[in-house]
Amino acid sequence: MRSYSLKIGGYYILFTATDPSLTLQPEEPQISFLTSKPDPNLVINVTRGKPEMPRKATPVFSAPEVEEIAGVRKEISPYFWTVYSAGKKIIIRTTLPLSNHLRSAILTIRPEKNVWDLAIDCDSESVNPLSYPLDGLIIYYLTALNGDILIHASGVFYGSKGYLFSGRSGCGKSTIAEIFDKAGAEVVHDDRLIIRRTDNRYMIYNTPVYNNEVSRSAPLDSIYLISHGTDNISIPVAKAEALALIMSNCIQHNWSVQLIGNMTGALHRLVSTIPVKRLAFTPSSDVIRYISKDD
Repeated sequence: MRSYSLKIGGYYILFTATDPSLTLQPEEPQISFLTSKPDPNLVINVTRGKPEMPRKATPVFSAPEVEEIAGVRKEISPYFWTVYSAGKKIIIRTTLPLSNHLRSAILTIRPEKNVWDLAIDCDSESVNPLSYPLDGLIIYYLTALNGDILIHASGVFYGSKGYLFSGRSGCGKSTIAEIFDKAGAEVVHDDRLIIRRTDNRYMIYNTPVYNNEVSRSAPLDSIYLISHGTDNISIPVAKAEALALIMSNCIQHNWSVQLIGNMTGALHRLVSTIPVKRLAFTPSSDVIRYISKDD
């Protein structure tokens, strides 16, 4: 394909190949997010070739390549992706470690415009412009610049209500999503969610992470900060504490005053509207009955 559009988190993103020798090919996790909407919120022009950094670009944030095994994070390489500031532009240079034919890429973001550029160094005429980690980087900056929230959490829709469960790694996000799934709930996602306020209410959206992913969304009615426990117990959390605890689970690149302000403001509005509680839970269907009575 020369171009295609994806709907992610309620945003319409158009990818278009500006290089005549290039074709664009979404991979399996993105297939169900394809859309034909003609009026995109964001256009990303994709070119092929070895990308070059502007001379005046200043590095402001970087991440090593890490792998988590049994809850332990191990650094594989110190060189993964780096964010640069270049005047009004945000530039990200990244390697593409999971691809056999894509080596590196440079994403140029213009915060004041809805047109970005993506240059990919590759030895193939067919590329996926959302190859890891471009998928997470594009989604993060699209949401962060628009005052939305990208968070490590699981979300379910059950009994006409939407619940979000968040916490540190190993706290039980996937476990509680599986419990609700077995009870017939719709699992929006169990890893990475977008939170947006649209049409005067908060919604949660999944992101294209897994194979066989289906685009999903649900209203958001309650947030639970979860941990494993010997009984099901919930305690309301005050707004200031809730803001700080939720922020610790959000995906964030804290190098920009604008991005920090966007996130803080978004979280303040969220915790002022949506109830937040701590929840210690046991890994059984009893937690569903507890939440249904507690909500």
